[in-house]
Amino acid sequence: MFTNISWGNYIVVIVLLLASWYLFIGFRYYLFDITEIVTGKRKIRKRRIKDLEIHYDVVHPQTLTGTSKQTSLGETEETILDIDTFAEKLKNLVKVASQREVIKSEFIGHLSLLFTEYSSIKNSPFRSSVSELIISECEKLDTISLSYLEVEDLWNE
Repeated sequence: MFTNISWGNYIVVIVLLLASWYLFIGFRYYLFDITEIVTGKRKIRKRRIKDLEIHYDVVHPQTLTGTSKQTSLGETEETILDIDTFAEKLKNLVKVASQREVIKSEFIGHLSLLFTEYSSIKNSPFRSSVSELIISECEKLDTISLSYLEVEDLWNE
């Protein structure tokens, strides 16, 4: 039976199977990207190294007195890193709280410990976004829900 199949036919069948497999994967997982490229909404990137170059052109707004607001780029990067780690710890806290079914006062105690650990977020311009993240994460819990005012009170403690 195997002697009836030539190597040429075998290779053609394997190539067709591989092509159909990659087409299936492409349409299954990358259909949105493919349609954007075909319709011209997105261009194919040719040089990936250029995309990795980051230019930090920070423009400081002028205040009413004419002096510029002096915030260093390092402080902003530090704050963003703090927010990332805070978000991860918050998600872990919510996950553990949902598994253990903790009460609201215990959850608020753990949350206030997170606030003291990441006190740099308190005075950052990202505080309202972090508060909204806390509220949205608490919505995942069935027993605990926090309002914006409750989260703000926790920040001010």
